[in-house]
Amino acid sequence: MNKDFVRPFSIRSLLSDPARYLMPMYQRNYAWGEGEINQLVQDVSDYQQKSNGEQTYYIGTLVVYERDDGSFEVIDGQQRFTTLSLVASCLKRSLFPAAKAVDMDWFTAPNIDFESRPHSMETFNALSRGVDIHRLAGDAYNNSIVGGYELVEKALKNLDSLTDFCQYLFNKVQITRVEVPKDTDLNHYFEVMNSRGEQLEKHEVVKARLMDVLNQIEDIDDRKMCTEVLNKVWEATSDMERYVQYGFTVSQRHLLFKENDWGGFEAASFDDLVGRLQLKPGDKVDSSERSLCDILKTSPSDTSAETNSGNDAASARFTSIINF
Repeated sequence: MNKDFVRPFSIRSLLSDPARYLMPMYQRNYAWGEGEINQLVQDVSDYQQKSNGEQTYYIGTLVVYERDDGSFEVIDGQQRFTTLSLVASCLKRSLFPAAKAVDMDWFTAPNIDFESRPHSMETFNALSRGVDIHRLAGDAYNNSIVGGYELVEKALKNLDSLTDFCQYLFNKVQITRVEVPKDTDLNHYFEVMNSRGEQLEKHEVVKARLMDVLNQIEDIDDRKMCTEVLNKVWEATSDMERYVQYGFTVSQRHLLFKENDWGGFEAASFDDLVGRLQLKPGDKVDSSERSLCDILKTSPSDTSAETNSGNDAASARFTSIINF
């Protein structure tokens, strides 16, 4: 059975997942303050009201690595995941009136864990047991998590309808869990994600899902050819400041679009698209792609001749009001 490496979760299904989510040693301590927590709650609340609680809201990604014991090591998204766990813990044990009306029977205990940080784990356990927040002070507990809990409770109290908000948050808000391959260098991956300082974009998640489907093709040559076609189409469509036809060579345009017209699209399916492009692994998919050595060996006059050959007009450039 093929494994789903990119999988959407509702917040309820994530927080009630029987698997353990481990915050490794290299992750920084919980650091979200009032600004980040209020922003998270407000974003969900705004979209809930905008869509009348009907449309799904995507809250980002949770990048994980599955350990041999079945637990998931959180590489990216730990601040958001910890905050969501605090929200559920707060609603489960909070005594303010509005929280009592929220059904939290499905949430038995946090599935979050902390590697080599016993104070953090003890803090979550104490919150789950209903220990009074004022007793969670001192070196035995994680003050950042305690502070985050208090800020979460404050933000929830300010909502007009906590019941409607929670119904939307737990059932309509989704987070995408992305598993990295087993042979991933986690230290390097974390450094890259940390230096970027941002979540995966939605289009990156879409491409990852498409690649996951193609990676299930058993024939190696077919898999590589389909991957080349997907990459070619992706590159052609991602440049939104030119016509998509200019992402292909002249001969490819005749095959994909109406010959000498280019106003239509002839391929009826992805298999048809692969057959028309006839790309092979390692093929140069654009006539403009040349190695550095080839460029240095070519004289300016040769370059000019190449550019003007093939009756290929220069690509018109535009300024798009949206990005890819």
